[in-house]
Amino acid sequence: MSAPTRRFALGSYTPDGPGPSLHLAERSESGEWRIVASATASNPSFVARSGDLLFAVGEDASGSVASFRIDEGGADGAHAALEPVDSVEHGEAHPCHIAVDAASGLLLVANYTGGSVTAVPFESGALGRPVTLRLPPRTGPVSDRQDAPHAHQVVATPWGTHLVSDLGGDAVHELVAERATDASGPALRIVRTIELAPGTGPRHLLVRSGQVHVIGELDGHLHTFEVDAASARPAGTESVMVRPSGGADDVVQPSHLDASPSGRLLTALVRGRDTVSVFEATDAAHPHLASEHPIGAAWPRHHAHLDDRTVVVAAERGHALVEVDLVTGAARRVLEVTSPTCVLPLD
Repeated sequence: MSAPTRRFALGSYTPDGPGPSLHLAERSESGEWRIVASATASNPSFVARSGDLLFAVGEDASGSVASFRIDEGGADGAHAALEPVDSVEHGEAHPCHIAVDAASGLLLVANYTGGSVTAVPFESGALGRPVTLRLPPRTGPVSDRQDAPHAHQVVATPWGTHLVSDLGGDAVHELVAERATDASGPALRIVRTIELAPGTGPRHLLVRSGQVHVIGELDGHLHTFEVDAASARPAGTESVMVRPSGGADDVVQPSHLDASPSGRLLTALVRGRDTVSVFEATDAAHPHLASEHPIGAAWPRHHAHLDDRTVVVAAERGHALVEVDLVTGAARRVLEVTSPTCVLPLD
């Protein structure tokens, strides 16, 4: 039986300046991909959805967030559109991730170079006044990457807080975000910090019931913690590489971490080696590296699971989306797109 038609939002870098870089893409029942609508933006490297709204960061030195309304154009997508609604600059350099906290009506933005998290109120696509929390002034031993805090991702916890990874400071900070009822704007505060070993470079997180998995961009490992609202305990560490590193020229820079729909697998992209690593996670606190598959395109940045067997990968420097079979390792380029950095399922 063929899979039903599915829709995805794609974010991209814009190396030549603002252009049609935010896309609505469709995967047909037969597995063919096409772009059905695009919107102009500047470096919308990460996107998040709330209802019929799409929110995108502007990963520039000025730092911004923009909102768009999604019109999927019916079953055939003939009249699909991404309509700009609002935008706001917050001044924190190079925002690279955005999360929606629907309960508080806030967007939470990780600013990489800014070393901060920004909260932006939203209502029906309209964006309010941003408020920023700077991360504690931490550094790490990798001097060219850990000279200051570098916020990389914000992820919600089951108990109502958010975690932010600090690649520069080898830490995961737990935040409380509150939307103010007066003109003072939202409030952000750190309530707990999970320490990682020096040189880890925590990049992306995956929060599941009882566990937080952290991918180390600088040390090439998956770190697992048993975490609840009151405690955090290390559970184990696993390499992202099946075959040994080939030395200094073998770049190992893990990027995005995700889980299969069943939760039985974790997958991590590895830039440089240009692979996807697959972890068996039936023992959720102790995932085990099972395989590593080349994707056949350069610099895998972000991915999504189509099912328990297949992922679609945004290959930033390969300028393509690539589907990878996690059992056989077969990979096929399915869509040519300039510098894709995010692929977000919409259904």
